Amino acid sequence: MKINLLLLFLLSAFLLINKNVFGQSFCGTTGKFLVTPTEGCAPLTVNITNQMVNAENVTYAYDFNKKSTSPPEEKDRSFELSHVYNLPGTYTILQYGSIKDVAGFSLCKDVVVKENRAPKAELMTCNNGRVRLTIVNDAVSSAYDAIEINWGDGSSQSVNIKNNGALFYDHKYATGGNFPAITIQGKHSTGNCNQTLKTTLTKETAPQSLAKIRIRSVEMLPSGEAKILYDGMEGIVTEIWIDKGDGQFVTTGKGGQSDGAQSATVTGLNPQQIYRFKLSSKNFCDDLINSPVVSSLVLKEGAVSLDEIISVSWEHYPNTGNLLQYQLKRDGSVIFTSTDQLSYLDTDVKCGTTYQYEIVAIIENDVRSYSTPFSIAPKSSAPETITTASVTVKDENTITTQVALSGEGLTSSYDLIVERATLGSQDFQQISQPDNQSLLFDDVDVNTSANSYCYRFTYENACNLRAPAFSAPVCSILLQNRVTDVLWNADSPFTDGVGSYNLIQMDDAGTVQDEIPKQLEISHLLDIGSQSAFSFQVKAQSTDGNMLSYSNVLSLRRDPIVLIPDAFTPNGDAYNERFEVKAYFVSTFNMSVFTRWGEVVFQTENSAESWDGKIKNEKAPGGYYLYKIEMTNASGQQISRNGSFLLIR
Repeated sequence: MKINLLLLFLLSAFLLINKNVFGQSFCGTTGKFLVTPTEGCAPLTVNITNQMVNAENVTYAYDFNKKSTSPPEEKDRSFELSHVYNLPGTYTILQYGSIKDVAGFSLCKDVVVKENRAPKAELMTCNNGRVRLTIVNDAVSSAYDAIEINWGDGSSQSVNIKNNGALFYDHKYATGGNFPAITIQGKHSTGNCNQTLKTTLTKETAPQSLAKIRIRSVEMLPSGEAKILYDGMEGIVTEIWIDKGDGQFVTTGKGGQSDGAQSATVTGLNPQQIYRFKLSSKNFCDDLINSPVVSSLVLKEGAVSLDEIISVSWEHYPNTGNLLQYQLKRDGSVIFTSTDQLSYLDTDVKCGTTYQYEIVAIIENDVRSYSTPFSIAPKSSAPETITTASVTVKDENTITTQVALSGEGLTSSYDLIVERATLGSQDFQQISQPDNQSLLFDDVDVNTSANSYCYRFTYENACNLRAPAFSAPVCSILLQNRVTDVLWNADSPFTDGVGSYNLIQMDDAGTVQDEIPKQLEISHLLDIGSQSAFSFQVKAQSTDGNMLSYSNVLSLRRDPIVLIPDAFTPNGDAYNERFEVKAYFVSTFNMSVFTRWGEVVFQTENSAESWDGKIKNEKAPGGYYLYKIEMTNASGQQISRNGSFLLIR
């Protein structure tokens, strides 16, 4: 059946014209219907009996606003003669329609629906048989005129929380820790709604008595005060205790016994010191219950402030709860989060601007700890002279330099200036490109086997300020050969000096055979071995032991070298007195000296021995003599030398 819109319009017009009869409300007095029942407990089913004769388009609204001057919206209209109210309250039923060829009509009647749900309650128990029942003061419990508590041991009591305001009730059982089930039921003083639903509580369903009492947040203030927010419990005396750093908790004298969110301020504290806080409460069993510990949080005062960089660090004692996250705030906005990091380098800052920082620890169960905020501005100071630098040979055409920047004036961006000169020259020339930010710089325009190169450094920060001077020069190590030994320059590749040298010996495949400690010596005498080809490289270590530098690789071949004089003068002038042959890189040596007639006048197997120009301790006459030398090189190959020399008297 559809509503006749024309009749509805006529009905509305009729009611508005006669509003002096009906008043401002759409409710009228000309309708007629019966409602059963008019009162009861939810859920309540009501039935309508229409008593209007010859009525048309009779419509009902089951939750109508009496003060309305307009008919209900279409979604609120119904032709049904039965309706269920699920929630308590006072509802108005509107009947309206029309009588053929007469006029429209309307009438309102009220239905009272009472609460029927069971009141909520919590139970706390003691081992000695004492129990405390706490009734939850919500819309359900406050809807009843009384609440009846049946303690299960034959005793009961009826309480009215509207009048006395009490929410918790104590009882003692003679049986000690064992007790029967307790039931709670709401009661109405009038009406036919006596059998309301019940709540049943037992020892097994009793929650942990003071679990809801806990700290919500700790906030340290610059004034030396700690603001503590916590959840309290009605009738439970709760105190705030503090550990000031010695591991012992003492009472602050702050607290209360109210329910819900509470606040207290502890004074006389150092905002730069870490404190631990807990709540101590006595339950109705006289048991002392401690809440989880929450510690304060400190942003360190010694935060490093550099040009366009602010380094922030913090301290935090472990809590009994799990840490979920640190949040670092700058000017009220979170700029960094971490679960374990205790520092942050803020590079998004500018010279001349002051920033405020605060650290927040978020702990499980939505607990928070706030540090005292502090303000700091990046400094605008000149950079300091570079004091840490090193240089090392990378390959035949590359030298790598490395510097460390420190001290005031350091910025997130800079121009590192690198200058180079050949060892012995003071003509330093810049080799780095503008806006160089590489602390590890490769110079690829060098010959590391021919020269040693010296480098010096300075830099300009983002505030256009430059260090007052260049660093002390550092020079690459040049390793050279002098036939019988190898040597290298003593110029330091480190700004803090050389602590020691090691000489690395390698075979012709580049495999390290030995590493010879040289302390601060800068040469090494070559020794004969079994290898015919070998290489050397110097490794230097700085005095602090933190840096290394390498020389060029010097490759040598052990081809025998024999130096034979063509004359000598044993005349006592201490010059050229002996016939002395020098042999290098040979493993065996045998030399014989003969007269022109083949007589052997000298023979030796030691290359270090020489002939003094005597035959049987008598001076040999001047003239030509012959020699024959037979040797074996490092590879075992036989080598012979024959010739003559002149003895001059």
